[in-house]
Amino acid sequence: MKIAIIGGGLAGLTAAAYLSAQPNIEGTVFERSPQLGGRAFTYEKSGFTLNYGAHAVYGIDRHTLQHMEEDLNLKFQSKQVDKRKVVYAKHGRLTPAPLDFVNIMKTGVLTPMEKVRFVAEVAAVISHIHQLKHYRTLGEYLDKSNSAPDVKELWEHLVSSNFFITPEDARKVSGEVIAEYYHNLFLSSKPVNYILGSWATITDQLVHKIGENEKWDIAVKEPVETIVMEKGKFILNTKSREALEFDQVIFAMPVQQVCKMLENTPWKTQLDPYKDNTCTEVLVYDVGFSKVVARPFHYISDMDNKVFISDVSATDYTVVPVGGQLLQGIAYLNDDFTDEEEKKQYLEKKTQQMEALFDTYYPDWREHTAVKRVSKKAMVASVKNIYSNKLLPNKLPGVPFLFCGDGCEGKGELAERAFSSGRAAAQMLLNQRLETKALAL
Repeated sequence: MKIAIIGGGLAGLTAAAYLSAQPNIEGTVFERSPQLGGRAFTYEKSGFTLNYGAHAVYGIDRHTLQHMEEDLNLKFQSKQVDKRKVVYAKHGRLTPAPLDFVNIMKTGVLTPMEKVRFVAEVAAVISHIHQLKHYRTLGEYLDKSNSAPDVKELWEHLVSSNFFITPEDARKVSGEVIAEYYHNLFLSSKPVNYILGSWATITDQLVHKIGENEKWDIAVKEPVETIVMEKGKFILNTKSREALEFDQVIFAMPVQQVCKMLENTPWKTQLDPYKDNTCTEVLVYDVGFSKVVARPFHYISDMDNKVFISDVSATDYTVVPVGGQLLQGIAYLNDDFTDEEEKKQYLEKKTQQMEALFDTYYPDWREHTAVKRVSKKAMVASVKNIYSNKLLPNKLPGVPFLFCGDGCEGKGELAERAFSSGRAAAQMLLNQRLETKALAL
C-alpha cells in the first residue's frame, strides 16, 4: 500500500510516523514550505529558540502525546509551570490564578461566596454532571445561569486563555466541548507543561522515525496542486512532478486549503460546509533579553485587556543563552472589522497594551532586548472552535480521503487536536487495511 500525506505539520508527521512503522506500507509526505512542523516550527536567533506559537501543553498526563511517547518510543522532557507563579491582573491588582482548588480559594477575582460556587462548578465538571455540557454554547449557559458576574467573567476568561480567543468568541464555544476539555484539564495533575527544547524536540523525532523506513520520503517545497481518482488509484500532480500514483491519501493541512484544492472535484459538495470556517489568530510578541530583567512571576494574564505574557525561559531553560530570558506575549484578537484601517489601528492598540504590560512588570526591558519578533496575525489554529464553525471529521461519507489536523475532530485543543487527529487517521487507515484483508480471505 502506498500512502500520500499532504501536509508536513504536527498532524501529518504524526500520521506518517505511525504508518511508516508498519510493514508493507510506503509513502510520501508532501510539504509546500521549506521547513516541517507547520505552524509549530521553531528557529534560532542570536542564541534564542523562538517558536511560532507557544509550546505549552495542557494536561500532558492526559494528553495524546503520552500515548505517542509509548507507541512511537519518543523521548522528550517536559516541565510543569509553577502554579504559585501564575497570576491574574485585574484593575491593576495581582492575584493567584484559580488553577486548582487551593488557588481558587486564594484568588482575588472572586468573593468568598463566589469561590464556593465556582468550586462546586469545577467539581461538577470533573464528575461529568455539570449542566454546561447540555448547552449549545457557553454564552447560552451563562445567560441562563444565576451565577455572579465575576463567576461568568472567570468562565469567559478561562475559555479565552485555553482556546486562544476573545471573550466574545468564548461565549460561542460549544458547552459540550468546554465541559469535556475542562473535565480532562481539572483532573490533570500537570495542568500546564512546556516541552523542553520546544516543538522541534517532537518534530525532529517524528521525522527521524519516518526516515528509518527507506520506503518513505519527505518532500519539502513540493505542494500538491491537483488530485484525481482513476481506476481506484489517486493520481497527484505536484509543482515539480506529475502523475504520482497512490492507494490512499491523508490530508493534513488547513481545512480551508483542502476545500480549495478539491473545489473542482466530485467531492466539492461534501466539503462545502467547511470552506467558510474561520481561523484563530493572535498577536505574538516574543522578546529575548541578554540578562534576566525581572522574574516576578512565570505567567501573567491581564483580564482587562485580554493579553498574557509567559516567561518561557523560567520553565524551559533550553530556549535561551546562558543568563538570558525569553518572554512570549499573546493577545487574543477580534476578526470583525469594517476595513483594513480599523484592523491596523486595533492591532497597534494591542501591541501598545502588550508593551505597557512589559513596562509595568519588566522595567528597563527595552535596553536589554537582544531579540524581538512581533507577529500581528499569527494563526494558531486553522479552525476556531466555535459553534458557527464545523470541525472536519477524520472520514467524510462519500469522500475517499482521510483528514487530520487542528481543524479536524480530535481530542483537546490547538496542537493536541493535531496530534490526536493524526494518530486517529493513521489508526483508521490501518483498521481499513485489516478489514480489506479479512474480506479477501
